Amino acid sequence: MVFEALLDVVTAGRHSRYFNHARSHHLYRRIRVIALLMGLLQPAWVLVDALLLPADILAPIALCRALSGGLCLVLAAWYHSPYDLRLGYLRLLLLVGLLSAFQTASTSLLIQAGYGNQVAGYHFFPFMIICMMAVFPLTILEVIVFAGGVLLLELSTQLMRDSFGQIGTLNDLWLLSVLGAIAGWAAVNQLNMLLGLFRQATRDPLTGLSNRRQLMEQLGADLASYRSHGKPLSVLMFDLDHFKQFNDQHGHAAGDIVLRTFAKLMRRHCRKKLDLAGRYGGEEFLMVLPGLDAGEARQVAEAIRNGCHGTQVLTPSGEKIGFTTSIGLASVRAGDDIDDLLKRADEALYEAKGSGRDRVQIAA
Repeated sequence: MVFEALLDVVTAGRHSRYFNHARSHHLYRRIRVIALLMGLLQPAWVLVDALLLPADILAPIALCRALSGGLCLVLAAWYHSPYDLRLGYLRLLLLVGLLSAFQTASTSLLIQAGYGNQVAGYHFFPFMIICMMAVFPLTILEVIVFAGGVLLLELSTQLMRDSFGQIGTLNDLWLLSVLGAIAGWAAVNQLNMLLGLFRQATRDPLTGLSNRRQLMEQLGADLASYRSHGKPLSVLMFDLDHFKQFNDQHGHAAGDIVLRTFAKLMRRHCRKKLDLAGRYGGEEFLMVLPGLDAGEARQVAEAIRNGCHGTQVLTPSGEKIGFTTSIGLASVRAGDDIDDLLKRADEALYEAKGSGRDRVQIAA
């Protein structure tokens, strides 16, 4: 378990696309807040600059602040695709890049004017940027890239000021490294906490599959993607045949074994990081199949149905018993919302049960 938890925070490669959606939205909200604050504080700091900077350098520094602040406000206003992790990375890169660009530009201007080491307040930017890392849920690999970029920028700035190797600048690099390690640890803990909360909030405790809440949230996101890109989307609704009678005859403990066994069967037929299988309620299950049309989804449904035929469960009484499932299939049509799609899948499921059970029925 400890090794699995460590692997979960090393890279994003083990994360499901559903968790990546949640993490992307987390990044999106925090980056917008920080960008908004920096967009307001950067121009406002000109009043402090007026007290600290010589008059001949005040105007170009103020221009840099206004440009940096304006771009931060644009970033704060960028609301497009908050659930896309790649855009989440881009937002983070732009935020760090904007602040780093201001630091580099202002340092260059101060050096050119001969004030490189005489004006207070401009050397704190790398420390602010690297401490900012602590508020983002980042993997260990992402932390290394983030902290390494800031350290490389500070080293370049020291070389530009011709101050590298001095006691003060070496202390700055050492302090940045220590702060980077602390902020990185906090970032990874944020990720681990977010993973834990996500699993508690989205998993069915008995089967380990997604719960109804996550199914509905992800189906909504997949429907939005369908509308944007016109890709096919199908859902499978399952009902375990005669499950109530099974519980009455063999007991609820045996019923729970069937539910967990069926959940494992569903997981085996899910495409990694694409499909979502979940417990819809009681003995009903739902599978979301983005990118699959009705014909392709039927192949998945038949594979699961046939998998039930080859599976038996060992009940607490020692009996080996098989089970079957009825399946309703619906593919999204133009104008469908979640209720429309699920209603058609549910109607197909009841038609499958009314036609003898243990079969797949495609919605009209």
